[in-house]
Amino acid sequence: MRNCPFCQGDVGFPNVRAANTPEERAALGERLKAARVSTSARSCEPVLVEFGNAVKDSRAIVCTSISVIQRVMSSENQLYTNFYQQIGSESRLPENNIWDRARSPVDATLFPYYFPHIVFGELSLGNKCLSKYGAYAMILREEMIQQRATVFEENSIFFCQTKHKIVVGNPVPPGFRAIWQERDQLAMAKLHSRLDKTTTKKDFPGILLPPAKGDSDQDFVEVHIYGPIHGAAVETVAGPEPKSKADKAILRSLKKKLKDAGTNWDIS
Repeated sequence: MRNCPFCQGDVGFPNVRAANTPEERAALGERLKAARVSTSARSCEPVLVEFGNAVKDSRAIVCTSISVIQRVMSSENQLYTNFYQQIGSESRLPENNIWDRARSPVDATLFPYYFPHIVFGELSLGNKCLSKYGAYAMILREEMIQQRATVFEENSIFFCQTKHKIVVGNPVPPGFRAIWQERDQLAMAKLHSRLDKTTTKKDFPGILLPPAKGDSDQDFVEVHIYGPIHGAAVETVAGPEPKSKADKAILRSLKKKLKDAGTNWDIS
């Protein structure tokens, strides 16, 4: 619940409370300890520390189409909402694929009773998007999401269905999620095996968010944000130069809106 059922006082964002339990933090601490032992044995623990420090400055990005971004930035009254809110408002149709069919049972397992409020993103040290979700990135202002965001090991559908074979309704094993302020710990626990003595700072962005090899092979640290995204929460819009005439027209209009809103753009 978001509010106390007795006095209706604010009890905090439920995803943050779930990631901040003693059990979750202790399990993540054990994974991080194992990561330190592993990198120490491979003589690259300083690289792990350096990687963790870099991830402390990572950003949450939401990948989508340029037309969606234009709509979000077009008015003070527009919001970027999640899959369930789009379906519920009849502004979007679900697709007949494994991902949309799996959403409800997986999300209800991870976020019992509050899954309709969770917006998904990815953790990034750069501006690149995963192709499956759209070519353009909304890079979010940390101050707008840090109190309501958590991070998760990977794509939650892949985690539940493929990696851990979680039966719907069963608890998610602890140690695979963290509050926003401790995202570095989750990243180090997950990705330490990809580090070695030759790894440098320029390798970190590709380790945290590697290029996608296909729809079924997109590895990333998933970001869970409670509540919709307002245009004021978007710090930068990034993506490729559009090719179609329609998208070029959208970009011309979008650039003006971004300038008026004080939002950066990185189109290359």
